[in-house]
Amino acid sequence: MPYLFIYIIFPPDQADAVAKIYLEHMKEERAALRPLAKEIVPNAVKATEEGMTVIGVLDVKEGKLEECLAAQQKQLLPYHVIPGYKYRMEARFKVTEALEMLGMKLPE
Repeated sequence: MPYLFIYIIFPPDQADAVAKIYLEHMKEERAALRPLAKEIVPNAVKATEEGMTVIGVLDVKEGKLEECLAAQQKQLLPYHVIPGYKYRMEARFKVTEALEMLGMKLPE
């Protein structure tokens, strides 16, 4: 199944507020996602000129994309109170899935 990429950006002066929400909900969020996806990149953080950026990557289990998207969206709701907090999610096919759509497969 596909990968789900989550991109987050927020102002550096909001880092404490973001961290507090993250720590408060981390255990229950991970438990909710476990039956839906495997964390490949569990929130990689970087400071940029635009603000603090975070990237997370999930390997979504077969038939669980819709449920995973809904769960991830629900988990991002508490951050809506933070000024300047923005995010987006996108699903991407694995190369093997993309090749299958073309009637091809990776060589052995």
